[in-house]
Amino acid sequence: FSPHGRVPSNLRDALRTATNEDESTRVAPDTNQWGLPYGHFPIGDGTNCPAGHFRNMRLVINLAFCGSVAGNRYFMDCPKQFKKFKTCNEWVESDPDELKEAYWKIRGVYVYEREWQKQWS
Repeated sequence: FSPHGRVPSNLRDALRTATNEDESTRVAPDTNQWGLPYGHFPIGDGTNCPAGHFRNMRLVINLAFCGSVAGNRYFMDCPKQFKKFKTCNEWVESDPDELKEAYWKIRGVYVYEREWQKQWS
């Protein structure tokens, strides 16, 4: 969903309450309340894209240091490096060994499908 301010309230509430100890206070994700996401690609019957084309897929998380998103935040997220290197790419190229080991904490990956899409599985 883009911009992030348009994330459906049901999804925000479901993520916010997912770790509540009292299960009765958790909000269940309801994709019927979400509308279409930023990227929606209809597949299956009635489209030019048969559902059978999508099997055994993998989710790839792009961890680019200086992509269009990360590169645009470089001056905010790396103020110390920004004083010396004016772009994210300049900094990464200056000392590749500094980034030899990098780690990320990923809070979660959530995959939802609408009820009418489950018939394709």
